[in-house]
Amino acid sequence: MKKPKVLHNFYKSPAWLAARELKIMSVDGLCERCGAIGIEVHHKDRLSIDNVRDTSVSLNQDNLELLCRECHNQEHERFSNKIRFDKDGNLINQEKPK
Repeated sequence: MKKPKVLHNFYKSPAWLAARELKIMSVDGLCERCGAIGIEVHHKDRLSIDNVRDTSVSLNQDNLELLCRECHNQEHERFSNKIRFDKDGNLINQEKPK
């Protein structure tokens, strides 16, 4: 699914890039959950078109967490066992991730 333009623009903004870099540096580049190399700066309170302009959500270091790709995927329940497909690509379990 394509990100709304306002979110896409936010993630390209100098303010976000600076906040992201500050978070990475503050935790020595390591995933805050497992200690692996951190890749994704995750918003604990999910960013949306309604709160992207609220800097207490979008840029606040206390709302950011550096995660490795595996921990970030687990956080969003990507590639989980809850969702499965048959050999034809049809959804088997229709339980939606959080």
